Amino acid sequence: MTPDVRNALAYCPNLPTLPGVAVRILEMGRDPDVNIGVLAGLLAKDPALSSRMLRVCNSPLYAQRRTTTNLHQAVMLLGLNSTMTMALSFTLSDLYRASNGRQRYLQRVWKRAVVSALASRMLGERIGLGSLDELYLAALLQDLGILALYAALPERYAPLIEQYDSHDAFLKLERDTLGCDHGEAGAWLMRHWGVPERLAMTAVAVHDPDDSTLDAEQKRFIHPIAVAGQLAEFVLSDGGEGAMEAVVRSANDWLGLGPDAVEVLVEGILIALPELGGVFDLEVLSAEMAAGLIDQAREILATRNLRLIHQAAEHHQRVIEMEQAAELLQKAAIHDALTGLHNRRHFDQVLDVEFALAIDNAWPLTLGFIDLDHFKQVNDTQGHVVGDTVLVKVAGVLKKNLRERDHIMRYGGEEFVVLLPGHGVEAALKVFERLRTAVEETLHAGESGARFRITTSIGLASHMDGEHRFDEPLDLVRAADRSLYDAKRSGRNQVVVAS
Repeated sequence: MTPDVRNALAYCPNLPTLPGVAVRILEMGRDPDVNIGVLAGLLAKDPALSSRMLRVCNSPLYAQRRTTTNLHQAVMLLGLNSTMTMALSFTLSDLYRASNGRQRYLQRVWKRAVVSALASRMLGERIGLGSLDELYLAALLQDLGILALYAALPERYAPLIEQYDSHDAFLKLERDTLGCDHGEAGAWLMRHWGVPERLAMTAVAVHDPDDSTLDAEQKRFIHPIAVAGQLAEFVLSDGGEGAMEAVVRSANDWLGLGPDAVEVLVEGILIALPELGGVFDLEVLSAEMAAGLIDQAREILATRNLRLIHQAAEHHQRVIEMEQAAELLQKAAIHDALTGLHNRRHFDQVLDVEFALAIDNAWPLTLGFIDLDHFKQVNDTQGHVVGDTVLVKVAGVLKKNLRERDHIMRYGGEEFVVLLPGHGVEAALKVFERLRTAVEETLHAGESGARFRITTSIGLASHMDGEHRFDEPLDLVRAADRSLYDAKRSGRNQVVVAS
């Protein structure tokens, strides 16, 4: 709070003061040995206050099972803390009512305080807080600084209070104009009165509930009051959708309450408000208005729920599409676009794995390179379209004649590579001879429709087959590649095994 505002409050002759009964109640609150009978006697000296205490005892706020007609009995039923809380609430109500000419500006502020107090108590009960009366009183006192600033700075503050529309907008207006807000002024006034510090600090903390200087216990006390204030804005804005969105978001983030719990709480608060307003001689809203707001809240929450379901479905669909796209990219990265076989990149990965497995399990591994003979001539005479068709057809023939656990990949150009786990030279020769024959017997259609055949040259090498062992996977590749070269040099259309 700025020095000039603090001085204005300190030397203000018209600063709001507590009635004598309220001062005495605060003194009793600091006395650990206070007697309920003494408190009842104090309240009995004020007939108007006594009448209000009976009304609140029989109101939905405390929901007694039977009607109470005796003040002493009411105090006994409410208990010491609740009685003190409600008695202070009524004195606070008198402070707002005594504002006379300012009443039309301050009525909305007082309504907000009453709604916040009821909502704070219900929220505290919902999340299992034990200090329900403290929550109620803290929420009721949170905007007390508006009275103090109006009294201390009438000329500067009057134009501001006339612009009061929403709480958050008013806070910004105060800070921009005065360099502080009513929370700081309210905390100062409550300390001046001797109100317990927990209630005084709430006036400031509720404007920044996640302030890092607040400890976990303070936040647990402040958060329901902050949510209650947002709920009051919903009520006073005649059911604004933005206000309800703020309530749902904060209730979830701060209190762990979902939209369903919020809906139940809002309904309970709105049902109780008309009668509670009557206790304070204040019409916050009529029973008809409360019913309308309940329907509006339900509609907003239902629409919000449908929107969230739709957004979740869209998000789920996007995730599926992204997963599918990633799967396609992964598949494209290891597959040959023309033949559909795995590509050279996949071969490098598989070779390392199969080479290590062969060593670990002491089983043979055979690698064979398959090259289409005179394939350049096919491209030159028949065209690249026919050449591509031949590659696709040969790939299908090779794959058809291999086991499911065998690996076949397009190595590049017209060259294929095959890995046969568990096959030594003798077994592998039979497989590769079968492949060579199958390819040779396959007919292809030329550009003019003429039929032709194509042959293959195959070079293979085996690892872990008797004395045939290689130190590295690359050595096995080189040995098979040399065998392929020997097959082509020896006349093609044959299988050659590395010596």
